[in-house]
Amino acid sequence: MVLGNMGQESLEVHDLVESLSESIDQREEKRDQWNIRVALTTSILAVLAALSNLESEQKTSEAIMLKNSAIFYQAQASDQWSFYQAKKIKLHLSVNQQHLIKLFHAPRQEQDRLGGLVVKYKKQVGGIKEKALAFEKDRDRMNGLSDKALAHHHAFALSVVCFQISIVLSSMAVMLRRNSLWYISMGLGGIGVVAFINGFLMFFHL
Repeated sequence: MVLGNMGQESLEVHDLVESLSESIDQREEKRDQWNIRVALTTSILAVLAALSNLESEQKTSEAIMLKNSAIFYQAQASDQWSFYQAKKIKLHLSVNQQHLIKLFHAPRQEQDRLGGLVVKYKKQVGGIKEKALAFEKDRDRMNGLSDKALAHHHAFALSVVCFQISIVLSSMAVMLRRNSLWYISMGLGGIGVVAFINGFLMFFHL
């Protein structure tokens, strides 16, 4: 009778050990699956962070080049406006001289010469003004394109920050075995994805 009870108790202990072993195995299997998911999502975030950083740097370089072009066109416009002022002064002087020689009845030849100068300076002044305005138009266009490139840069820069923080949180989640940190990491990663897409399409400006 005693042997029977001892055998039954041994069987119960054995069943309990097997149950615990199975429970531990299941937990370890779930933990391994979770670690794989975290590793996979972290890898994806790292790739997206690298792409975002590349696009951000490219847009920064583009904005700088466009801004330099705008500065060049501004310098050209300033030169043309200086030339315009010089020709304008010559035009006013020629017109005044034309009025004076008419007043004092100067020879016809002199009047024709001054009349020719007035026509010449008027034509030059008009052409120079058109060039100056064209350079200013190009300057404004370059400035606008530079501002757009900077807007894209800001969007990509935001996505880089979100991805980097998300990667750090994923690493902490593995070390501390905290699912909550991984969920927060995924949330930030989602924001980073939205910012990354916005860097191309510009749904909204920052």
